[in-house]
Amino acid sequence: MSEVIDRPQSDTSTAENWRERVLDGVGRRLDQMVASNEVNDFSGESERATVNAMADAVLATNRINDRLGAFYTTDRVRKVLGGVSRQAVSERVKNDRLLRVKTADGVFLFPAFQFANGAVVPGLQKLLEVLLGTGVDDWTVAYWLTARMAQLGETTALEVLASGDSDRIAELEKLAADDAVGWHAAA
Repeated sequence: MSEVIDRPQSDTSTAENWRERVLDGVGRRLDQMVASNEVNDFSGESERATVNAMADAVLATNRINDRLGAFYTTDRVRKVLGGVSRQAVSERVKNDRLLRVKTADGVFLFPAFQFANGAVVPGLQKLLEVLLGTGVDDWTVAYWLTARMAQLGETTALEVLASGDSDRIAELEKLAADDAVGWHAAA
């Protein structure tokens, strides 16, 4: 697996190249599924439903990529944080000081938005401790951090942290605490 997931392609990559790579990958996967009898309905209706489901999946993936951005592997996080050990990364996750999400296929990744200048974004660890401390799903926290919130003037938590405005950050921390209480009560 590469170190960065959903990384921007080089200038030589085009929509046509992407299309060809996706079609090649889908073709190989379909061949495997047909060979193993996972797929056995070859009707026109099934074909249309499959094409539409695949198109919907592409759109959903692009919306997630637009919102959450790139993801790093553990090895990449180690490098970003100055060569810390795997144990140090694991300890930060365990203590709710790094956000790690688990994909549907069981791969653990780290949203790249939480890192800047070789460190965790200033102020983020405090939010992570409050939000993850509720036991809520890690993806929920990722979406919370990237959601435009009316209470914050339609900005995201990450934008507030980046602003460095101590009054807005204090407001953000209160909002996180309030939401955490609600999440904990709902659990």
